[in-house]
Amino acid sequence: MVAKKETDFDDDDQIAEPRSPLNFSISILGILFLILTETFFYILSEKTGEPYGIVQILFALILTAIITLFLIWIRWIMWGNKYAAIFISLLVTAGMVYALTRKYQGIYTTVFAVIGSVLFLGYIILEFWKLGKK
Repeated sequence: MVAKKETDFDDDDQIAEPRSPLNFSISILGILFLILTETFFYILSEKTGEPYGIVQILFALILTAIITLFLIWIRWIMWGNKYAAIFISLLVTAGMVYALTRKYQGIYTTVFAVIGSVLFLGYIILEFWKLGKK
């Protein structure tokens, strides 16, 4: 005789939320990074006397897209291994700050590097914390 499993109606309240790597916070963060990179190149051109044109605008757009796609990728990795995602994020943040300070030096570069790092790592820590609560 086969025992029939009874349906437990208490589990219906715990419907799993769909996992989507793109969410509202990544969209807002992408816009903030776009503003940050465009502002950096504009102020840099004002201070150095270099022209601010289509090349700088396109470079800032591409840089923003790469950072945003990386954040989406890191969020996707966090679903599998939170600690590997944190380690990769720290390495990439250090690499981005190093590359920026190798090319540009000064107080504006330092301020923009700190703001970008805080935004980047703040998002990563927030996502780590959110996944830890589940």
